[in-house]
Amino acid sequence: MEKRLTFWSAAGFAVLYFVAVFAAEFIGFAHPVCWLLVPALGALLGAIPYRWLSERWRSFGLGTVLSAVLGVLMLAIGEMDCTRLAICVGFGLLSDLLRLAVKNDCITYPVLAIGNIASIIYMWTRKEWYLQGAADEVGQSYADAMAPLQTTLWLCIALVAIVVLAEAGIWMAKRMIK
Repeated sequence: MEKRLTFWSAAGFAVLYFVAVFAAEFIGFAHPVCWLLVPALGALLGAIPYRWLSERWRSFGLGTVLSAVLGVLMLAIGEMDCTRLAICVGFGLLSDLLRLAVKNDCITYPVLAIGNIASIIYMWTRKEWYLQGAADEVGQSYADAMAPLQTTLWLCIALVAIVVLAEAGIWMAKRMIK
């Protein structure tokens, strides 16, 4: 397989990364616990485009670009604000810095994937506002079921799920993309 990277292939896989992460958001409407798993499922689905790009993009910037594309497109469709964009891109930058040091996708991709939690971080930092938005968008019973999940324990569960599914995704992507 040719391991050449062009602007258009990088752009295409960056958009594919966005689509994979964004598509995971739709499972969140099934139940509030599923909403917590949205970033983790996005990490699983986004591993293939990430791995394809990481095989070809050896220099600094892969995580930063992917997180910026994700954040900017989510900002454009109203699913993110500038604060959460900064969190998302910050984790992308951190994954790039780590990638310079260790050059191992099993370590760097989960760091990038943790940035996906930016889309739901207000669930724990702006609790009342988040519940009101859930009630307006999905219904009061959904928001009532979401309220008990706004604890530090559930945030930790979400973070662990992101790391576990990011690792599983990278493991599968490595076997698929050789």
